Amino acid sequence: MKKTARGRIAAVIAVVIFITLTAPAYAGEGIWKDAKCAADSAGPTNPCDFCDALVVARNIVGTLLEFAFLAAAVMIAVGAFMMMFAAGSEDRFKLGKQTIQNAVIGLAVALGSWLIVNTILQFLSGRPDLPWNKIACG
Repeated sequence: MKKTARGRIAAVIAVVIFITLTAPAYAGEGIWKDAKCAADSAGPTNPCDFCDALVVARNIVGTLLEFAFLAAAVMIAVGAFMMMFAAGSEDRFKLGKQTIQNAVIGLAVALGSWLIVNTILQFLSGRPDLPWNKIACG
């Protein structure tokens, strides 16, 4: 793959990540969903505390995990198409296989990261029985 093609792919991926992370903010949710200090058009409604920081961390990691699943599904499909349309070329078939392997490895890394964040946030919240992705400020 040429350097210009890689640059274009990187730019497209950056735009997709930006849109994925910012689109919910325009829909009234975003990373501040369920935080009691979420801002409205006039500014923050309440002062933020540690629990709000945990909720925002939960929302960020959840959004990134959703993006990881989406990216892995797309890359697995791309790899499969590369393998199907290799037209007998061993190099193209190998590249498709490597794309699928990298997508699966990337998804495994994302899920492992989720587990690490889960452990750290349970420790910080002081409630090891509560799944961190269910933290809510009351």
